[in-house]
Amino acid sequence: KVPSILNGNSGAQEDWRALGVGELVWLERPQPHSFNKVTGSPLDVDGNVFDPFSDSNTPWKLRVLDEGPDVMFSVADLDPTDSTIEVIASQFFSRKLSLHSIQLGPTPKVIFQRIIDERCGAAFSSVLSDLDGLASTNECRRDDSLPLVVDVGSTVVSLNGGDPFSHVLVTSHECTYAETNGATSQSDWQQRSIQQQSTIVPSPIDQNEDSESDFGKGYGVDTTPSVEVHSSKNIDQSKIDGGSLFAYRIPTSHKDAWKTLPWTRSVIATGFKVQGQLSNMINPGAPGFCYTFFPTRDGMGNDCGGNSGTGKRWSRPLIGLSGDCAEAAYILRPIDCDVDDGNAVPLSSSPSSRVHGSNINFNDGIDKSTKYSLMCEIKCKSTVGSLAIGYDDFCSAEQHSGYAKIYVPCYELNKVLVFAMGSGEDEDLDDGW
Repeated sequence: KVPSILNGNSGAQEDWRALGVGELVWLERPQPHSFNKVTGSPLDVDGNVFDPFSDSNTPWKLRVLDEGPDVMFSVADLDPTDSTIEVIASQFFSRKLSLHSIQLGPTPKVIFQRIIDERCGAAFSSVLSDLDGLASTNECRRDDSLPLVVDVGSTVVSLNGGDPFSHVLVTSHECTYAETNGATSQSDWQQRSIQQQSTIVPSPIDQNEDSESDFGKGYGVDTTPSVEVHSSKNIDQSKIDGGSLFAYRIPTSHKDAWKTLPWTRSVIATGFKVQGQLSNMINPGAPGFCYTFFPTRDGMGNDCGGNSGTGKRWSRPLIGLSGDCAEAAYILRPIDCDVDDGNAVPLSSSPSSRVHGSNINFNDGIDKSTKYSLMCEIKCKSTVGSLAIGYDDFCSAEQHSGYAKIYVPCYELNKVLVFAMGSGEDEDLDDGW
């Protein structure tokens, strides 16, 4: 039996608790009573080896830091020069994307909070991503002004703690049903994903850290987000159709830009619809979780001889997306729009030449780092709640060693489908992926 570290209120203040309201909580890990003078091993009060998960040390003491966060969150260090970390939370039930800056120490507390977006729908995933290719350049890795990863917020880890990142990926888990004559076609979905928009969210109010708010006292709060269309195609917010995948760029023009400036939201893909033929669905929606990953474990492509992991490094990741009640899984690849005829082509595997903090990534209001196209759609005819990505060889099947294996669970079918990526040497067209 595994002891529960969380059991009821366990010390939380009763007046914070409300039915149906998410909470950001701190679980205090118990500390050893003493240490063995010879071995240094941690000891419990009875002299036995200390175990924070033992019956005597559980449940852990719980404190509520704020209301709001409920489903998924990621953890970043948006200012590596201070002693705070930032929790970026997808608030599913309150339909918001929020940020809480937490002062580290023996008694952590929220010292700054803002609503990044309250027009994102039922926010689901919250995944830190490096769509600029910052982690692939040594120069950016040494830049103390870059936002850094603490916890990427995903079961598929393409960025480690301390890696720089540029965007937060968020899925909007909406319940819009497909037409009865069938699912949304790949070509329609692909066209919507390429016709992208960028939006400025939000326009913050005064961020005085000593101000008071309805959510608590002692930290600044932004509660008046606004959305402004900012796109070369002048695509209106109403063009978002069904569930969507958003990318939010972290403002970095100055030290506190992430506190005071708008976060640019780009629509990577939209038009995900619930397929209504399943009878067991409760509160259905689409899409589900999103993931970033590279075709190979080390992010390296092939050399001229086709050897894996010996060529150039991919600067921007692939994006995996579980369709949930859309009954499919999707793989998206980055595209480069810097071509004379305006047609999108895949981004090459060469390291990024983008300059951090400048507007070089923007083209007529479009955040070019968020331009992705549909690489593969896997129709499963069942709920696909999540994906898994691995790089170990799968059994004895013929495969390209070292390349990604994509695991797709099909809930109602009681199956897990496995797809293996490869070098593409046998294909007539080598597009770099």
